Amino acid sequence: MISVFQLSVSLGGQNILNNISFVLPDKHNMVILGRSGSGKTVLIKTLLGIYTPDSGEVIIDGTDVHSSLAEDRKELKKRFAMVFQNAALLDSFTVKQNVALPLYERGQTDSEAIRDKVIACLKTVGLEHTLELYPAQLSGGMRKRIGIARALVYDPDYIVFDEPVSGLDPITSSEIIYYISQIASMEKATLITITHEIRNLEQICNQLLFLDNGNLLFYGSLAELGATSNSFIKKYMS
Repeated sequence: MISVFQLSVSLGGQNILNNISFVLPDKHNMVILGRSGSGKTVLIKTLLGIYTPDSGEVIIDGTDVHSSLAEDRKELKKRFAMVFQNAALLDSFTVKQNVALPLYERGQTDSEAIRDKVIACLKTVGLEHTLELYPAQLSGGMRKRIGIARALVYDPDYIVFDEPVSGLDPITSSEIIYYISQIASMEKATLITITHEIRNLEQICNQLLFLDNGNLLFYGSLAELGATSNSFIKKYMS
């Protein structure tokens, strides 16, 4: 469970997040919406301990991200996986090597077990046939799906998707959303998705957090969002 209490963050003397509070239960999936510069990425980086808040708390499964022992924070970070906007694949590595990289980094050495795990994760995103290909041989959408497979490979408790459909055509975007929805349906991890895309939200989340200029305008279910009286949110969602 992620609990955020009265979180405020400033960077370079500028207020980025103002008094943000919410609770995300285990196996619930959250989408963070808002205009560019609203504080979405800063919020995620603060949850991960990259940015230090001016005030407030971030408690993840009982661990205070910013005041607990360094070893506890290190172990907590291992339970998170990040799917980057550009997939962040290594061009000189095959798909198999890219997906397996987190396992090697965690000290796993059983090559057969690693290969089996990699294949299983690639099957989840429909790309098991790409095992020996290189990123340059893949489309943009395929690279993003490889990035998703890599995030799954060590069974994280939390997966963060950073603008997963940015720069993709509508058909490829729908494919990415489909695979994220499949992962959500497995209920093995809590998903957090940063996006500008408002279509098909019900497929990938049951909680929605809306930021604007660092302020929390809404946090709740999609059904509750439909009943909001906030005119800016209504305009954004129309």
